[in-house]
Amino acid sequence: MNFSTFTTGTFVASLFVSTALQAQDPAIKRIIEQGIEKSQVMAFQDHLCNTIGQRLTGSAGYDRAAKWAREEFEKMGLEARLDPWGSWKMAWDRGQWQGRVLEPFEMELQVATPAWTGATRGQVKGRLIRMPADLDAKVLDGLFADGPAYLWGTISRRSNKPALLEPYQRSGKLLGVVMSAKSTGLGDRSYPNQIRVFGDSSVARRQWDNRAQLVQAVVRNDQAEKIEAALADGKAVKIQLEIRNRYRKGPVTLNNVVADLKGTEFPDEHVIICGHLDSWHQAAGATDNGTGSCSTLEAARILSSAGVKPRRTIRFILWSGEEQGLLGSRAYVQRNRSAMDKVSAVFNHDNGTNWASSVTVTDKIAALIAGAADAINMLPKPDPKHETNEDGKFFRINSRPEVRLSSGGSDHASFAPALVPAFGWRLTGKLRYGYGWHSQWDTYDLVVPEYQRHNATTFALMAYTIAQLDQKLPREGLVKSSRRGGGRGQAGAVLGYLFGADFKGLQVTKVNDSGFAKNAGMKIGDVITALNGKAVKSPADITSALRNRSGNRGKGGSRKMSVKVKRDGKEQVLEGERPRSRRRR
Repeated sequence: MNFSTFTTGTFVASLFVSTALQAQDPAIKRIIEQGIEKSQVMAFQDHLCNTIGQRLTGSAGYDRAAKWAREEFEKMGLEARLDPWGSWKMAWDRGQWQGRVLEPFEMELQVATPAWTGATRGQVKGRLIRMPADLDAKVLDGLFADGPAYLWGTISRRSNKPALLEPYQRSGKLLGVVMSAKSTGLGDRSYPNQIRVFGDSSVARRQWDNRAQLVQAVVRNDQAEKIEAALADGKAVKIQLEIRNRYRKGPVTLNNVVADLKGTEFPDEHVIICGHLDSWHQAAGATDNGTGSCSTLEAARILSSAGVKPRRTIRFILWSGEEQGLLGSRAYVQRNRSAMDKVSAVFNHDNGTNWASSVTVTDKIAALIAGAADAINMLPKPDPKHETNEDGKFFRINSRPEVRLSSGGSDHASFAPALVPAFGWRLTGKLRYGYGWHSQWDTYDLVVPEYQRHNATTFALMAYTIAQLDQKLPREGLVKSSRRGGGRGQAGAVLGYLFGADFKGLQVTKVNDSGFAKNAGMKIGDVITALNGKAVKSPADITSALRNRSGNRGKGGSRKMSVKVKRDGKEQVLEGERPRSRRRR
């Protein structure tokens, strides 16, 4: 049942399902009414994406978003503040990007630039020449003997080319560097004309006179192919770029946004609902991570509008610096290290607009938050096409004796060193996350309203349930992550996502209700011995195989996957489709 067909009569009837939780606490009914019938999540999303837009850490866009979010929290009656965690020596803001091929044909270009890179002085025309493989002063001096020019060639994020080329840019001999999106290696083959750009935030820590001024423009692949063809034919290519990137002198204060719904009995103990507010600068940052920011705001509005009085403080945090390495959340944990034992739980939303279908916790935690699952399963089904579990429920709590906390990927991982119960949600739905992720397509139109309503209400119900418990969530069974071996760190997380199952090493210990393992007939006790014909001896071998695109993607982007397992002493091959693209950072 989707939202549009969820009538008031059906809604009221569902609320009187005989559950112990609903009978004990009428606040659950008020939370669901606010989240489903009176949702404001898309109003938040609209303002964040379409009025404010991109929110690069340290930029004017981020500062506007942080101030707006703080004011929205205050309107809800929450105690809200900007929470400084650091500073940079300069700020960087993108402006308009324009490009055009003038000769030997005319073509308007779609371009993007990495953050913290230089700008042209107005509309700058120039010839385009290939960048030599080996650069030194003698070679570079020869390139510009006939006057200023643009270079056609790739600069990787870890290249030393910017240092070599900066003096030529400053002197006016070099007009800039132009490259194809494909050549950067940052795109996704499923989306041929996707442009992904990042940026080196260390530039923001430099002295003003040492700011990066090298102009870098990344061109859409289909247009780059036409340029490449002309150069290959020996034709003179002339282009025009206008790149309006701007630096501002600092110091620039870097803030998270923190808001509290104060607890009545244990105000110094916290349940944290969070997402990162910053984004890359390509588009509107709608699903990375406008969805997480707005679900956090809406969860706060739902609880405050429902008039709940939680026993513990429910804290809502919007992080900055996530895209540059979880900077804001790590600083928060370090500054508050002595109070981490007061944090009962952290739930982080940073994986897009699809709907929260499960969360994985320890057995002890699962027993304590079962009431939240009951309440969440009272919500309208977020996707009518989604099959329910065997018990007829669409949301589930996955439990296991031991859970290895995330070591990276998003802000909940910052809490892992302190062994705080900190989790991300597993999302299910129709949107392919990789389409918008860090690309020019991450805009408001990607967001699915019924999913966002579901998510914000889910997060509110979970936070309220945990805040009302007689105890904080237990730490027993939580293990700090390690990127080295073990089968459950980074590699173990890949196995769980890829196969839809739990593992001890390469042996299946649990098969989830959906995913490759269930669909292909994998069973508890199976031991993986090969992936797509390549032998594997550890979970890390799976991760290595996945890094090789030819190892897990057939021609044309096929998602077919072949897994050899040992079962009862015999080997057999299981076949199916791997999940669609997962977020990469």
